[in-house]
Amino acid sequence: MMAAAPNAAPVSTAFRLRRCLGRAGGMALLWLGLNGLDGSSWIVGGPVVLAAAWISVRLLPAFSWRWSAGGALAFAAYFLLESVRGGWDVARRAFSPRLALSPAIVCHSFHLPPGPARLFFCSAISLLPGTAVVAIAEESLCIHVLDGSPRVEEELRALERHVGVLFGLELTDAREPAA
Repeated sequence: MMAAAPNAAPVSTAFRLRRCLGRAGGMALLWLGLNGLDGSSWIVGGPVVLAAAWISVRLLPAFSWRWSAGGALAFAAYFLLESVRGGWDVARRAFSPRLALSPAIVCHSFHLPPGPARLFFCSAISLLPGTAVVAIAEESLCIHVLDGSPRVEEELRALERHVGVLFGLELTDAREPAA
């Protein structure tokens, strides 16, 4: 089990119980999404969901962030639009060999503070067409892109702004990444 940070406030049993129930609810929704309305799947799913929730509360620290409702709606709309645009771009490239690919590794300095928002940003990069995170450093990340045009940096900044709004964070000025 992970030890609490020396300056961390003590965690009450009620707080742990709320966290456990919240995580169990999320995991139950995930189980429901994977198995549909098959009631017999809960013979295995019920104990698995409860055990996973209990283990996550014991091993994972409590997060000190919240999503804003408006930010979540804005990000969902952005995600949907970018997913459709990305799918269309990939389909065009697959069926039109005339579209030139210019693969590159692009380094991007973070404008989000360290923490969950930055990790969410790294995970969400996959919604951009033709991108994959290949390295994450303390203040920057490197991304493999199919089209190394300057537009990629604009798209990364737009995604980072949307993640910042989702988490209710101000973006910081970033230093240039080391190549």
